[in-house]
Amino acid sequence: MPVATVTTSAAGSLALLKDEDRDVRVYALEYLLGIVPQFWAEISEELPYIESLADPQFSQLPAENRSLASLLCSKVFFYLGERDEAVEFALRAGPAFSNLPYDEFKETIIAGCIDRAIDDTEAGRTVDTRLEEIVDGVIRSGSGDGAKLAIGLALSLRRLNLIEAIYKASRAPAESSASGSKSTSGTVHDESLLRYILAETIGGTAGSDSWPDSFRRDLLSLLLKLFRLNTPSDYNAITQLWVQLDDAADCAQGIISLLADGGVQGRVEAYQIAFDVTEMAPQSFLERLRTVIAESGWGPEGSKGDEEQRTALHEILNGNRIAELYINFLKKHNQTDMSILKGTKDSLEDRYSIYHSAITFTNAYANCGTTSDRFLRENLDWLGRASNWAKFSATAALGLIHRGSYINGVRVVKPYLPGGTAPSKFSEGGALFALGLIYTGRKAGAETELRQGLDDANDPIVQHGAALGLGVSALGTGDEEIYDELKNLLFQDNATSSEAAGYAMGLVMLGQPNERVLDEMISYAGETQHEKIIRGVVIGTALTMYGKRHGASDVIQKFITSNDAILRYGGMFTYALAYVGTGDNKVIKQLLHFAVSDVNDDVRRAAVIALGFVLFRNHTQVPRVVQLLAESYNPHVRHGATLALGISCAGTGLQAAIDLLEPMTKDPVDFVRQGAYMALAMILIQQTEAQSPKVKEIRELFQKVVTDKHEDPMARFGASLAQGIIDAGGRNMTISLATRAGTPDMKAIVGMVMFVQFWYWFPLAHFLGLTFSPTTIIALDSQLRIPKVDFVSWAKPSMFDYPSTAKPVTEEKKKKAKAAVLSTTAKAQARARSKKAEAGEAMDTDDKPEKDEDDSSPKKKERKAEPPQAVVPNMTRVTPQQLPFITGPYDPSSLKGKEKEDSLAPLHPKKGAYRPVRAVGNYAAYEADKLSDGRARVQWSGKVLLLEGEGSDGFIELDAALWPRGAVDEPASPPTPTPIGGSAAIGTAPPSYSASQSFDWDGEAPASFEYEFDDSS
Repeated sequence: MPVATVTTSAAGSLALLKDEDRDVRVYALEYLLGIVPQFWAEISEELPYIESLADPQFSQLPAENRSLASLLCSKVFFYLGERDEAVEFALRAGPAFSNLPYDEFKETIIAGCIDRAIDDTEAGRTVDTRLEEIVDGVIRSGSGDGAKLAIGLALSLRRLNLIEAIYKASRAPAESSASGSKSTSGTVHDESLLRYILAETIGGTAGSDSWPDSFRRDLLSLLLKLFRLNTPSDYNAITQLWVQLDDAADCAQGIISLLADGGVQGRVEAYQIAFDVTEMAPQSFLERLRTVIAESGWGPEGSKGDEEQRTALHEILNGNRIAELYINFLKKHNQTDMSILKGTKDSLEDRYSIYHSAITFTNAYANCGTTSDRFLRENLDWLGRASNWAKFSATAALGLIHRGSYINGVRVVKPYLPGGTAPSKFSEGGALFALGLIYTGRKAGAETELRQGLDDANDPIVQHGAALGLGVSALGTGDEEIYDELKNLLFQDNATSSEAAGYAMGLVMLGQPNERVLDEMISYAGETQHEKIIRGVVIGTALTMYGKRHGASDVIQKFITSNDAILRYGGMFTYALAYVGTGDNKVIKQLLHFAVSDVNDDVRRAAVIALGFVLFRNHTQVPRVVQLLAESYNPHVRHGATLALGISCAGTGLQAAIDLLEPMTKDPVDFVRQGAYMALAMILIQQTEAQSPKVKEIRELFQKVVTDKHEDPMARFGASLAQGIIDAGGRNMTISLATRAGTPDMKAIVGMVMFVQFWYWFPLAHFLGLTFSPTTIIALDSQLRIPKVDFVSWAKPSMFDYPSTAKPVTEEKKKKAKAAVLSTTAKAQARARSKKAEAGEAMDTDDKPEKDEDDSSPKKKERKAEPPQAVVPNMTRVTPQQLPFITGPYDPSSLKGKEKEDSLAPLHPKKGAYRPVRAVGNYAAYEADKLSDGRARVQWSGKVLLLEGEGSDGFIELDAALWPRGAVDEPASPPTPTPIGGSAAIGTAPPSYSASQSFDWDGEAPASFEYEFDDSS
């Protein structure tokens, strides 16, 4: 019987490699490949010779067998830990490597091939065809659960052809398509893969921050093509792609084709797209969209389709309809706690301008968009004490209170406009600024008044307000005429008016830089001697670079290499705006470098603040990034850290951020505490005690700081503003820097950038109102009526309820002290009780022991069990955190099991009446739909939701006084009322209003803020 041989050395086989016979060498290679795991160390001594065998320049082996030598080299390098060399020789091995069974060696080599291919792609080098073959094989083998991994790999390699192949090979689950409706075709592709790509592209993850613009656009175009393959189409995603691609023409064609179908379903879908675009798209996109639709005959004056549909579409796209819905929602559900405002007013001495301004901002934030001027009417005395720039801010506050009131906006501020009944340059300037805030992004609403105020005014204060108002009303329009008017104002070189002109020029040209604009602004920043003007111009220049990423490199280099600290300050905000929400690692490193090394405190503070903008879509990482900065010896850096946390974590209630900010509320420097208070308010806005237990404690802290007369004015100012921020919009608004699609919200980001400039100029604090966004779901039927339907929140009511009203502080009652008992008396009483017990007969003692009132604890009230769900009527508050728990009227796809369906039945006795055209909220989908780094991304429809079907429960009526229907798009000729406190009547209605319509104001119009001060004192 033959005995099995055991190999104890590779020396014999290595000797055979040098045999003169080629066939013997081939045999030796094949044998060595089998024993390399045991004898790789011995074989490695002959690596140079084996490499020569693999070299095609030598003919020591037949050509077809050289791959064996390459494979042997690869395996030896693998065991030596030299992965790059192992990958190189594996690629040379070709089929010899490809045909190997899948093991640790092959897995490592493939991973190395993928890494090399990704590195070459990102560096712009041509990827080796041998690498492509291996990677393509890996990607094409991905299926089922591995499809997302394959898609992610294809994204990293920027291989659009592979993305398309993977998607077309996929199939959606049989029960439903990706769009949420029942599948009617057996060949429906899995749209979850496309939504995954869209989320990664928009969310700034998967390395998308390094993608060239050309690849990003090609990828989005491919997604648009692939989304259209399925029926019914996922218009929720398609709408996002239209906006991302800035393709207004294709969007218009999609809306028109849906309307042209003539069916109710097509009309409802078209209206939903129009509302979604209005929420997501910038003004320049909407203007082009309206133009294309009008040219196609579907405008209000067109001839296509039904006139009612054309008019409705026009009202949606020009923002009138959504503004009317929001202003009615905010007014009807205003939950502002007037006792907080009153307590703050009574605590802060209004003779100081800083305190008067603080109360003004607090009231403006708390009543933003509600049209409620109750606080002003109840405190006319306080209002009349405003002087100089405090008067400017007080008048401008009307712009936030009436934000979005496009019909009555001009009428509200008419008494204070130039030529009105309140002759004060500060009131006039503030009124012009207020007008711009009311018509943010809608230059047509008040362009005449603002341009006239800019042209006719000779006073820098009035010009200051007109410039700011014109800039914010023409936000992002790129209007060259307005830009030139502002440029002429800038060149007057007045510190007050030219500073505002610099800001306004950037607001108008937001994200639309051109060579002429950049040359004029940067050149003037280097010529003027006024620091205020330089600051206004550099921030304006930064605004023009919004979203430009690498396109802003030249401007950034000019700024950050300058010897002028103000230009470097502008460079930090150029970084913030150009790379907003990208999370770009190189930019973060640069900002951190400036935060710790620049010689100027303002630049260091701005660098830390800029981190909040760059990282706001990855907010969970911000506390870790700024943790050391929050402990810096430099108070300006600490202040920047507070605002970076507030900006990036706004509305999230992130506990890590709160834990970092709480100690900073006790910082020895007043302006650091100020920043901490405001940041906490931003983070905890619309958070309940059930979500964030610290909310009550933080609110009490704000109140304590405001009422403490020994506290520093800067800290009290911050605490006062924090009270307004945390209750913004009557507790019905949140701070949101992103659209519902997850893209940066241009208007909100600009508002936040301008707000943080309040460090130098308090009136700019009004810009924070641009970041406030209503939190509601408003369901409309096919005729844009508001049906009385209910949604269901699958969470306890207390989880998302309004906070309770603050209770007035009362003095505690003094408890009655216990009577003193001598020790001898106590002993005598004890002996008497003992004798009584022994004798078993009654015996009186001198004194009965007093009963301590506190010993009798009150009976605990039995708390009623909270229901597991709550009814949410249409057009009421729904917070962003609550949205995943919301189900629409009879949305069975959102229910889990019969138990939930049964519990829903009594809430909706008429099941099936209305059906939403978009998913409202599905917690399972919410948990499943995560970005690659684990962050959740809400994908459902926006605040306005269209419903199919009909109901019989009636409709919600809107307040006609807030939005007179006959006056739409005719705000230029309002009546001329008198100010608050005036004796004249409000006046007759304008000609465009019907006689039956009237304005239901709380009282008379706001008063002139004139007060007779005694100048002699």
